[in-house]
Amino acid sequence: MNIEITQQADISIVTVTGKLDALTAPEYERRLGRLIEEGAQRIVVDFGPLVYVSSAGLRALLNTTKPLQARGGRIVYANLQEPVREVFEMTALLTLFRVHDSLADALADV
Repeated sequence: MNIEITQQADISIVTVTGKLDALTAPEYERRLGRLIEEGAQRIVVDFGPLVYVSSAGLRALLNTTKPLQARGGRIVYANLQEPVREVFEMTALLTLFRVHDSLADALADV
């Protein structure tokens, strides 16, 4: 897994490449946790290059979303590829998270 964080105005864009699983979820949580601790309030996570997410990866998403929301921030997910979208659908995370088909739509919503 690779994580790239860029800024567009006051929005942090987090691009995740590869697999988000038991081996990589701690790094995802650490990087997003640091971003939130540094004061990020608006985050878009671009999952376009993400090819796989496990239950450990889903737990990492929940563990980073809750603290941000508790601080009044927003996180939006974009570009879910079909295998990842299917996991979100099966676990009902599409009803819990804000998800958009494009990065542009996610940026407009955050």
